[in-house]
Amino acid sequence: MTVNELARAADVPPAKVRYYARRGLLPAQRAAGNGYRLFDNAALARLRFISTSRVLGFALKDIERLLRDADLGQSPCPQVRTLLDQRVAALAAQRRALTREEARLRAISARWADLPDGVPDVRRLCPLVEVARGA
Repeated sequence: MTVNELARAADVPPAKVRYYARRGLLPAQRAAGNGYRLFDNAALARLRFISTSRVLGFALKDIERLLRDADLGQSPCPQVRTLLDQRVAALAAQRRALTREEARLRAISARWADLPDGVPDVRRLCPLVEVARGA
């Protein structure tokens, strides 16, 4: 398969195929005569693995490690489970942080409800922002 054929089969842009090939994630043969990269079905499986791993939120460096282990005949599944658990924990932490930030901003908004709008002067542009600074 050429770059474009592989990209079409995996439903990814050709630029991604080229990028992953440059990074050594997709081994290719060079066609005699025209020098085009040619990929086999194993490359298609790898590309689908990479694409799905990216959708799961795995970093490319982690995917490289998973592929390296697979190339050595070691199952990447235990690492995949660990990475997914780490991703879930990170998202939970982000959700908690966002919830705290939302509560903080709602409190500021509530304090602003009774404050009048100000007119810009040499000391401040909007008194609401000045009130928020201490929050």
